Amino acid sequence: MTMRRMTAWALSIGLLLCKAAAAEHDNEVEGLRAKLYLPIAGTIVGGGTFAGTLSVQKFSQRDGQVVAVGMVSGTVTAGAPQGTVLAGPIEFPVAVGPGSGITSKAAAPAPQASTCQVLHLDVGAVNLNLLGLTVATQPIAIDVSGTSGGTNVLGQLICTILQTVGNVVGLVNLLNQLLGLLGGLTG
Repeated sequence: MTMRRMTAWALSIGLLLCKAAAAEHDNEVEGLRAKLYLPIAGTIVGGGTFAGTLSVQKFSQRDGQVVAVGMVSGTVTAGAPQGTVLAGPIEFPVAVGPGSGITSKAAAPAPQASTCQVLHLDVGAVNLNLLGLTVATQPIAIDVSGTSGGTNVLGQLICTILQTVGNVVGLVNLLNQLLGLLGGLTG
């Protein structure tokens, strides 16, 4: 009877430790979430311009497609400045794929490291209603390259993203991890 109780007690402690470790991991992943600030520009239907910033807060999926969710802030100018605006959250379509293959000639990689293709993200254009004016934004292109192997977390993540392009759910999770890393690097 005592042996059975000790086994049950040990299993209970083990489960509690696993649950605590999983919760800690979730907090670490959540803590990685940061915003990525990208310049955004557009034109006003009927004349004028918009210049501002897209703050990408997360990546998500809608109807089997990847979208970037963020806030847009900036200035609307139609002849004269019309005002400053903050709009969102707004979803932007995102296309993910290999880039042009530009590689960095920086420091020599570790012997086991390998360079994967450049990750190319196209954040698509959208039409926004800002201050009562229809603004057509311009698409934004982002190219990120990395080297896998060793302790290069960003490079390994980029290579994994490129291997997961066909799996939208897995891709969204990996893009959110990338967003956390890039947001942390750029402040």
